[in-house]
Amino acid sequence: MMFMIGQGERIVAVGPLEQHHCPGCDAVRDFEPQLTYKFGRFDLLFGFVYGKRYQLACQECNHGWRLDTATMERSLDKVPIPFHLRFGFLVLIGLVAALGTAAYYVRHRLHGDVYHSAVPRSGPA
Repeated sequence: MMFMIGQGERIVAVGPLEQHHCPGCDAVRDFEPQLTYKFGRFDLLFGFVYGKRYQLACQECNHGWRLDTATMERSLDKVPIPFHLRFGFLVLIGLVAALGTAAYYVRHRLHGDVYHSAVPRSGPA
């Protein structure tokens, strides 16, 4: 069985362009509100996000400013991070717990009577 483990970073546009003066370009430029996040993943389905931030970035030189996360997330309909990256690791933990519980149940509850009846009892009858 082969497992794939990886990490990455994505930049997602989260709003319309805005005109601002860019100190890097020393001119008025288009700035794009962006969500930048880093993620790790296990077996391409189970992921987790870390290093999430919102920023306003110049389209020419990428100079910009960080934006308040709470304010930006209130203004968005939904966070543009895929479900498997936001909650995938929790799903994996849930699956492992469910499989472990099922294995325990099968081993100790369903087959428990068979194992006990097959073992001869010692001692006075």
